[in-house]
Amino acid sequence: MTRQSKLIVLISYLVILVVFMLAYRTNRAKKVKLMRADLARVSAEKDRLRTVEAEVARITRMIPTESGVSLFIESLYRAAKEAGLKQHEVSTETNKAGGSARPGGSNTTEAVIKQNLKVTVSGGYRNFAEYVRRVQNIERFNRITDFKLSPDTDQLKGTLTLELYSLPVK
Repeated sequence: MTRQSKLIVLISYLVILVVFMLAYRTNRAKKVKLMRADLARVSAEKDRLRTVEAEVARITRMIPTESGVSLFIESLYRAAKEAGLKQHEVSTETNKAGGSARPGGSNTTEAVIKQNLKVTVSGGYRNFAEYVRRVQNIERFNRITDFKLSPDTDQLKGTLTLELYSLPVK
């Protein structure tokens, strides 16, 4: 083999090596780019799931799976004491009504259970306002459906009807 043919073989070897190296580097760069895109997608999905998880936890606190009427009544009595009401009495009403948690009617298994509570209180006007503010700030989802005030001897007497919601346990 002559010197010229050795040089041709060496140059062709180097050219083939350069072509393979360029192909390898471009292929690797594409794979790295795809992996980074997958990593960004997975990170975004992870962040979205954290957000959804936090929202589910917040909603579970607002509408728990257990009715927890006794704990809610304790919260009402605490709110009445802190508001300075003179008299506070809570009674439960026996008719439990279910509403639909999903559109399409209440024939699904995901019905919201509604507990009605009747609250009788007496005290000053500012005490009533403070009590209603405290009831509205209870983290548990509730709704005041009826609110009546009437004057009594040097104070106000009132009745409130509250609805307390819970989801059934699966």
